[in-house]
Amino acid sequence: MPEITDLRAGEPSEVAGYRLTGRLASHVFLGRSEAGEAVVVRLLPPEVEPQPFLAAMEPLRGVSAVGTAQVLDAGVADGRAYLVTEFVDGPALEEAGGTFDGVGLYRLAAGTITALVAVHQAGLVHGDIRPGNVLLGPDGPRVVDAGLEQALAAASVSTRKVAVPAYTAPERLRGGDAGPAADVFSWAATMVFAVSGASPFEGGSMSATVERITDQPPVLPDLGELHDLIVRCLDKDPDARPAASDVLLRLVGQTSLLAAPPGDLVEKKASGRGPRGLAVPVAAFVVGALLSGTGVYVLTGDRTTAVRQVAAPPTATPTVPPTVTPTVTPTVASSQTAAPRDEVEEKAAADLEIKDIDGVLHEHPGDAMRLVSYLGASGDFTSYVREKSGAFKAVGKYEQPLLSPAGEWVALNPLIKFQGTDTDQVKFTSLTTGESFVVSTVKKPLNTMRPFWSRDGSKLLLSVYDTDKKPELVVGFVVVDVAARKAVHVKTEYADDATLVHTFAPDGTVVRTYWDGRQKGIAFYDMSGQVSKTMHWVGHPKGGEWFSPSGARLATICPSGKEYCVWDVRTGARQATVPFTKGEGAFLGWFNEKHLLVQDPGKKKGTMQIKIIDLLGRTTRVLADLATDKPHMLQFAYQPGS
Repeated sequence: MPEITDLRAGEPSEVAGYRLTGRLASHVFLGRSEAGEAVVVRLLPPEVEPQPFLAAMEPLRGVSAVGTAQVLDAGVADGRAYLVTEFVDGPALEEAGGTFDGVGLYRLAAGTITALVAVHQAGLVHGDIRPGNVLLGPDGPRVVDAGLEQALAAASVSTRKVAVPAYTAPERLRGGDAGPAADVFSWAATMVFAVSGASPFEGGSMSATVERITDQPPVLPDLGELHDLIVRCLDKDPDARPAASDVLLRLVGQTSLLAAPPGDLVEKKASGRGPRGLAVPVAAFVVGALLSGTGVYVLTGDRTTAVRQVAAPPTATPTVPPTVTPTVTPTVASSQTAAPRDEVEEKAAADLEIKDIDGVLHEHPGDAMRLVSYLGASGDFTSYVREKSGAFKAVGKYEQPLLSPAGEWVALNPLIKFQGTDTDQVKFTSLTTGESFVVSTVKKPLNTMRPFWSRDGSKLLLSVYDTDKKPELVVGFVVVDVAARKAVHVKTEYADDATLVHTFAPDGTVVRTYWDGRQKGIAFYDMSGQVSKTMHWVGHPKGGEWFSPSGARLATICPSGKEYCVWDVRTGARQATVPFTKGEGAFLGWFNEKHLLVQDPGKKKGTMQIKIIDLLGRTTRVLADLATDKPHMLQFAYQPGS
């Protein structure tokens, strides 16, 4: 809780109807609204010109509250400008530096960068990101004082431009303006503080610190999987840093085939392109996926770590209590389709450019696993699916495409929810007849995300999110019967972390990753939403394509967090331990029974490669080169008869 002291002599007891009950800092007070809600009231100095200041702060009134302390009111009282914001009951990050890693660091990073995305899409910059302006509230981290520096500058008031130089971007220290790239630099330096308790440029004095920021590389602790991303954000050249939206989507979009939307999605509103309302829903969903609960393990370089939560206490019910984790021998039926052959051609026979995502596929006619759908990263964010001829066809816009196993139907899940309706929906289109229909799934405040097809192509599974929960939780799943054109909504026995989505086992059983605080594994659900059995020893599956094409094998991040583990589904025995690339590597799925699909950084900065590796970790072939590291919702799938 922030330190609150008594009001001092000469300080007001009321401002514009807000009763002041304590002092937080100079000119900053704890107050109560007429409705009794706790608020923060900032009374600006007399030299601040009210109208320019209020005009500069007005855009923040509409900024998403996800990750920020929301601006509630602003005006003039007794000739002085005042600002009223949400009260966050928690300490500043500067009091907890050096305590974050693993999951805690991911949630802190996601929550704070989401705040920057919201501020930037409003056409503003924060201008003063530092540990003192990040509060660790009971429902997650919140960034405060957003836009204040810019507003004070607009009111012709000298700001704290270099008052805290250890977190200030080099272009600002050289006299340049504070732009969005400067916020990203300051954010990255603040994340380093969260891990190490010190700025990456701390020099012992102001002059030495300034010199290190402008001319020397950062000193970084072990940042695990975030290392390369933080390094890019701390680049001396502002043009070389990723946008805040790209940072946010990198945090969640690199660990599954069906990755988060491309980074440009979140910035389109600010640039005047794309539909209104896209940025905030996408950003809110993404941050909810990382902030929710405590039941998640994140791959962080050479370890998978559960850490105590500084930012928020656990609110979700653990997915699988000890009483539901006996040593059950798992049984999963064989796949309904034949598995592809185990060999892989080492050389591609043809290169195919992937429209709208700056990518090249390196394919061979013997490949059974192919790229079958993706979302374009430019223009209208077109949805593409692959026809039987091998060509990609545009089938929609601003919708996540997912091609069925037989290539007959494409499911289109809208990224923009509730446009003119309070019911979430998913659209199905036949690639052979052109027939289309829409199935309603759930009503507000619920929505459905992360679709997966059953192996026989008869059903589509989506996870159900409750957006009224703080933090947001997965509270069930929806199964759509395509032939019947009906959806069944199942409320699950346990509500848990928004990153732990449901998917199908090979026999059509609904499964989900869980973590009970001690073990991480897989829970099997029946259609009443009850957990029927678990594989509690296997570690953490990534993405949704956990099972091999035959259904006989399962791949996870090992319980140690240091390798991929391959398990025999029938016996539960470990069959292989596969080393992975430290840093930004990610498991994508299976290529065939003896090869995995993984994603690694490309040869050039900011690029990616999708590789086929064997169970010894050796690269057999690069399957795709992507000239960007933005996620594009790529779907690779086994196509029978290909």
